[in-house]
Amino acid sequence: MNDKKTEERRIRPPRIGLVTQLVLKSMIFSAFLLAAICFFIFKYQKSALIENVIQKNSLMVSTYASFMSDAKQMNDDLVIVDYIERMKRSPMVRYIMVLDDRSRVVFHSDMRKIGKTYQDAESLRAVTSEEPVTQEVYLEGESLMDFAAPIMVDHKKAATLRAGFSRSSIDAGIEDIKENLSVVAVAGLIIVIVGSFVINSGIGVDINHLKNAAREVSRGELPETINVSGSGEIGYLARVLERMFEKFKRDLSDIETQKKELRKNYDFFIQNLAAFIDEGIIIMDSDNKIIFANETSGKIAGFSVLGCMGKHMLELIKNAELIEFLNHCSQNPNVAAMREILSLNCTAVAEVVKEISTGKALGSVVQLKNLKI
Repeated sequence: MNDKKTEERRIRPPRIGLVTQLVLKSMIFSAFLLAAICFFIFKYQKSALIENVIQKNSLMVSTYASFMSDAKQMNDDLVIVDYIERMKRSPMVRYIMVLDDRSRVVFHSDMRKIGKTYQDAESLRAVTSEEPVTQEVYLEGESLMDFAAPIMVDHKKAATLRAGFSRSSIDAGIEDIKENLSVVAVAGLIIVIVGSFVINSGIGVDINHLKNAAREVSRGELPETINVSGSGEIGYLARVLERMFEKFKRDLSDIETQKKELRKNYDFFIQNLAAFIDEGIIIMDSDNKIIFANETSGKIAGFSVLGCMGKHMLELIKNAELIEFLNHCSQNPNVAAMREILSLNCTAVAEVVKEISTGKALGSVVQLKNLKI
């Protein structure tokens, strides 16, 4: 009697099946692995984001300081005031000031502070340094990034340009990184669950062959045959997979042929279209990466058209005045804006195109035309 009960317990199916056990173990392991990967990715992207924002703002301040040096050389204070007004248009800018060698305010975005003398450590460091300075300051309870650059006259420092930028763009970028990594973690966990069922849903040689075939597919390879014998469901599945792989290969070949033909026709159309355009034309995608630029645009904006395709706008266009204009246009999508870019001696017309119903960015078009002398 006891032997019978023992035998029944031995042949009783487990409460938790093998596939479920493997899935649970995979979920636990992958959850820890995804958490570690996401943590390191977050740290890296956070540092890269902060470094990118700091470099961009520092370059902007240094560029305007160079422009102001020219204006200072000509004793043209109105041009300096105009540059300050332009910098104020950025929503991240909290203050802009020009200090003399005694830390006295000569120009300020707030007219009430002209003539005030700053003796704090940050101001003294900015005034005494011969190189651009980046530092963090606190103003009215808000943490700001303060950038300073020397204004030179006859190769000597005559004044200092300081600008304070809000950290809100950095904080917003960090939140976006967290959100994206959360989506990646959830998607990764779902893939682990599905993969576990596919790979571990049986035992035996035939299942191992199917598992090996699935491993090849995950590496981007399509096996010619799957060595599964028998006429059961597993054998039927293997034959279906083989036919599917064959059809997929044919479809991929057809798609690649169509892509090459479409790309060839597109390049031919763009190249011939550009021959009839005298003005400079720059076309960018939704990520501000250049997908077309003609020789005229490269000559006006100062970059080489050769090899520019696929590069980000900021990698090629170094003119701060043009960059500021394009940033302004991004605030008013689907509206063509025009401005004279004096530093490039040209007129720029730009429009950021967005899909009206969804608000999704589609790209940007920029037209550059030399000013008539």
